[in-house]
Amino acid sequence: MASNDRIKKYLDAGTVLGQVTRARAEEIVRELVNAGDVQREQAQEWVDNLVERSRRTSEQVLELVRHEVANQFKKIDTQSIESIANQVADILKRSAEAGRAATHEATAQASKTAKAARKAAKKVTGSRKHRVKGKKDPAKKAAPTKKAPAKKAAAAKKAPAKKAAAAKKAAKKASS
Repeated sequence: MASNDRIKKYLDAGTVLGQVTRARAEEIVRELVNAGDVQREQAQEWVDNLVERSRRTSEQVLELVRHEVANQFKKIDTQSIESIANQVADILKRSAEAGRAATHEATAQASKTAKAARKAAKKVTGSRKHRVKGKKDPAKKAAPTKKAPAKKAAAAKKAPAKKAAAAKKAAKKASS
């Protein structure tokens, strides 16, 4: 009796978890043969039986799921689904309108900011219409005076370099 219980436990364990592959069924039966619970002559019959039982169990589970899904769909009110779909469509429509309005407002604000920046830039630099004839732009006066000392400094820096090069040449001639 103990071996029959063990065999039943193997069969139940194999079929409860899902469809048993032929390889897994052969492994289970091989363990039973090694334990002496099944004779070698019956091994192939046991493998076939285990695979068939697994297939039937899987089909029963699948049919149960199909039946339950069908029952749940029957319980769903089609008017409720349509109402939910309309609500979702309305939310999407309002969201799109809000997005367009926000984009329009942002564009208008950016345009105003750009105009204000151009006005401020004109005030700082002064437009040609507001300049008095005969007066020079103060920015233009300052530029030449700043550049002139820079040129003198550059020339002053170059002169010692030329003197050093000439001194090296003279030293070479003297040593030769």
